[in-house]
Amino acid sequence: MTQVQSDVELIRLVVETEEFKNAESINEVSRVVRRILRKRLIDMHIDDSVDIETRERIVSRHLEWITLKILKDLDGIVILPSHFDEIEELESAWRRSGIKKQG
Repeated sequence: MTQVQSDVELIRLVVETEEFKNAESINEVSRVVRRILRKRLIDMHIDDSVDIETRERIVSRHLEWITLKILKDLDGIVILPSHFDEIEELESAWRRSGIKKQG
């Protein structure tokens, strides 16, 4: 069984790193989030779909959600990608199903 971590815990894993503290652009923040959390999120979402492409999309959207949350909460940067509604719907589904516990 995979361990479920809240977004708060996942964000903490990112922002406490020197790599994050040295990131100077939105793209660098995104790369740090991906590097640090990708494996954890793959493990976390392993049971969400038997289809690898669907699971990869879920992981990618979760990485985006965490990146957007870090940018907004820590830097005050609000970015709404064209597929924001899809990301928001997935986040809401995770919360409802207990996949993602709020910290």
